[in-house]
Amino acid sequence: MESMIATRYAKAIISRADIDEFYQNLCILNSAFALPKFRNIIESTQVKKEKKEFLNSFFETKNSNFQNFLKLLVENSRLSCIPHIIKELQRQKAFKENIFEGIIYSKEKLDPKDLADLQVKLNKKFNANIKLNNKTNQDDSVKIELEELGYELSFSMKALQNKLNEYILKII
Repeated sequence: MESMIATRYAKAIISRADIDEFYQNLCILNSAFALPKFRNIIESTQVKKEKKEFLNSFFETKNSNFQNFLKLLVENSRLSCIPHIIKELQRQKAFKENIFEGIIYSKEKLDPKDLADLQVKLNKKFNANIKLNNKTNQDDSVKIELEELGYELSFSMKALQNKLNEYILKII
């Protein structure tokens, strides 16, 4: 439910001329959600909606459009959707700018040069700007995951050995 709501808000924000200012302001609010006390205040039904206007004090410069956006979130009791809105906004912004992040899982940390080579090859394949992050895992497989593009490539020695065994058994 919250993701559907966040998608609608993110679509409205992404079409704005002042998207960067909205995004920065939402990031400021999103960082406050890491504090449990802040989250309790936002989610509390005992705190009146008028009192939740204190959120405007987070910003040095006042943008009337952003203040109206906050009022709308307060009135509809959707302040808790801000982290979801940020996530969706980042996703839609990446699609708009054709920049995508991916993860490559491997047993050992990859050399930065190898990682850069993989990025260049994937950039050509998808005609997009792809940034890869390397994460280590315990098994001997290598896996490249580009969630936003729906792409996953994996290679494991175990699977290769199984295929070789099947092939040898078929020949015999």
